[in-house]
Amino acid sequence: MKKIFIIAIVFAGIVFSGCNDWLDVNPRTQIKKDVLLETQKGFRDVLTGAYIRLKNDNLYGGEMMWGAIEYLGQHWETTAGYTDYYIQQYSYTNSSVKDRFTNIFKTYYQAIADVNSILEVIDGKKDIFTKGNYELIRGEALAIRAFCHLDVLRLFGPMPAGEISGNKILPYVKTVTNEIHDYSTYGQFVQLLFEDLNEAEDLLGKVDPILKYSVDELKDETTCDVEDDYWTDRHVRMNYYAILALKARLYFWTQDMTNAALYANKVIGAKDAAGKKMWTLADGVTMESGDLACTSEDIVGLSVYNLDTKATDVFDLTGNGKYMGWKFTYYVFPTNESAVDVRYNKQWVKTTKSGSEIYICKKYYQPDRDAKYEIPLIRLTEMYFIVMETTSSVAEANSLYKEYASARGVSSGVDLASDRVNKLKKEFNKEFYAEGQMFFFYKRTGATQSLDYVTLKPEVYVAPLPEREIVYNNK
Repeated sequence: MKKIFIIAIVFAGIVFSGCNDWLDVNPRTQIKKDVLLETQKGFRDVLTGAYIRLKNDNLYGGEMMWGAIEYLGQHWETTAGYTDYYIQQYSYTNSSVKDRFTNIFKTYYQAIADVNSILEVIDGKKDIFTKGNYELIRGEALAIRAFCHLDVLRLFGPMPAGEISGNKILPYVKTVTNEIHDYSTYGQFVQLLFEDLNEAEDLLGKVDPILKYSVDELKDETTCDVEDDYWTDRHVRMNYYAILALKARLYFWTQDMTNAALYANKVIGAKDAAGKKMWTLADGVTMESGDLACTSEDIVGLSVYNLDTKATDVFDLTGNGKYMGWKFTYYVFPTNESAVDVRYNKQWVKTTKSGSEIYICKKYYQPDRDAKYEIPLIRLTEMYFIVMETTSSVAEANSLYKEYASARGVSSGVDLASDRVNKLKKEFNKEFYAEGQMFFFYKRTGATQSLDYVTLKPEVYVAPLPEREIVYNNK
């Protein structure tokens, strides 16, 4: 994996630095890309470059994990006058706020352009691939395209809980061009998402070694029969089970609760060739070992070589980075719940700032194990929450909650027979702090207020589009 990453850094700097707009393809850059896409190795390198794009500070290396998306979810203390404060206030007309979301939008479509450059030409070059590589590369590229479009929909699209109009909302981009793409309706957008995921599922279902080997076995090519190390480390690539998890997330977002539960259960119940569960819930022992972000649960994560530096910069343990104040012990981990909760005891540290107690997230401080270089995109716990909320069987919901509660050290005496969403909301908030998911929980459920009683109106749930998109599409 390290060898691939080093190559990709060089590649990304050469190939993608010339892209000045989110759908632009610089002619000089295009020549280089055309040359790259004449060999199997070139296709591999372009795909690796797409993964690197996902680690950008505007996406999952920052804004969409612990940055803007968390301020939308009413996380972190803020100071008036700073952009983060205005994001938290949903001041979408503020110029600095608009700039932040423009950069997020732009980078998403840059990542989409990365994989589209593969998807546009790969079918005409099948003969250059050794066995299985065409399916693997095309399947992963489709999955990345779907993954990015789904989060674009979740952030910039309409609330899913309610009447969906036939208006065009966002572009679903399948080509590389410097032209602004036509927009799709909500229904069209979702259909295209499913088409990409269905094809990715079919392709990876034929070749993905994760269907034959465990995650741990695939961390070392010497332990499994694969062509080379490009086929290993499936937990940090869009693997077959990541596709199933993405489909569960998409069904959940579109309010198809039956299929959401179906696909989430496929991931929960997944087993390796030896009959052992592919993933199990992390617990206090897991966190004690240094895996504070519970990356052992990652259905798919991102390998981030400088995550330790990022953690130090973003979550400065002296209190000069992101932190929570008094609200933490009122709305996140009340005193009567915190004593036995392994997340409170392992993932957070208490200190003082200006004479007041503050709480700093330590999820990404993992100095004693390789997991410090990994951030989660989809974890097993999310699948548990999907089934707990969507299953028609109260017994199943309660059973899964007991498993979850046991792993986290919280009371299992919760009955999900009634008021299920609200009972799960608070636990969801504890679980996914600094992972960019709470705002989407509020939006999906149509919440009218956050856990700390901030009013949430329908208009706050649609992040501002870039100005040029608004003008072009008469938004």
